[in-house]
Amino acid sequence: MTDFWAPPWPAVVLGAAGALGLGAWAVAATDPPGRLLTGLAALALALAAAFGALARPRLRADDDGLALRGLSGRRAWPWARVDAVRAVRMRRMGLPAAYLEVEVRDDGEDAHDGGERLLVLGRLELGTDPVEVAGALQDHRARAGRRSSGRLSGDRRSGERERPDGDEDDQEHDDPADGEEPGRGA
Repeated sequence: MTDFWAPPWPAVVLGAAGALGLGAWAVAATDPPGRLLTGLAALALALAAAFGALARPRLRADDDGLALRGLSGRRAWPWARVDAVRAVRMRRMGLPAAYLEVEVRDDGEDAHDGGERLLVLGRLELGTDPVEVAGALQDHRARAGRRSSGRLSGDRRSGERERPDGDEDDQEHDDPADGEEPGRGA
């Protein structure tokens, strides 16, 4: 079974339409500083829309490993090179936010800076809740671990959920700048 996640098409189309609108406004503007700023905003929105359209699917996972796609191509890691998968919840500007964090190790020849990477993906890149994606990735990783250890997928006892070492379900992080005490919800 293969799962994949990508930016939602309505967001990509809305970004492209916004880039066209801002581009037209930049051409029609008579104010040189306004023309420059509007043109830069149109360019940034067009690049974001192009990334959302071309880097699809953004994240793909199966029982063999996971793959991340960007503009420069696709990078893949087997589950043996994935050290941790977790969803991180925090508050940004007073609003709750969740991110998917995946710690991976690169192969020897492609490795740079120690060969370790932290992949951080948000809701817009994944098209769904990062907490759900973390659960799906942990399930794939657990199935791959059982397969490599010789246990079959029907080997799980009822009511028992296995977690690979180093994984965390969710972490609560509060932004001290939002005026709340750490550890206290709204």
